[in-house]
Amino acid sequence: MELIDNHWQPQTHLHARPSEVSSAVDRVLIIAYRKKKKESQRRFWARFGVTQSRGSRFESGAEIPAPVSILLGLYFMKTVSDADLGRAERVMYSRDAAALLNPGQ
Repeated sequence: MELIDNHWQPQTHLHARPSEVSSAVDRVLIIAYRKKKKESQRRFWARFGVTQSRGSRFESGAEIPAPVSILLGLYFMKTVSDADLGRAERVMYSRDAAALLNPGQ
């Protein structure tokens, strides 16, 4: 776990292009972390709002979009926890969030 923890360091510049952010995500370490935690792809990737099939493609080398890459970085730097992600998901799927996202309906 130390290798994984030490790998995720904050970027020194804030104006990275999306492809640079995505390339900062080490797929090998993601797979190693997921397997060490004995989590399925479905369970691991769901916390980031990604389907199992899309997560599998990311693990196989598909480019990870910048928002997912950023969220992964925050997760591995322990800035965002499982509890934080769970709360965010509950808010996103609550009726109150739907009303905020669709005003006037």
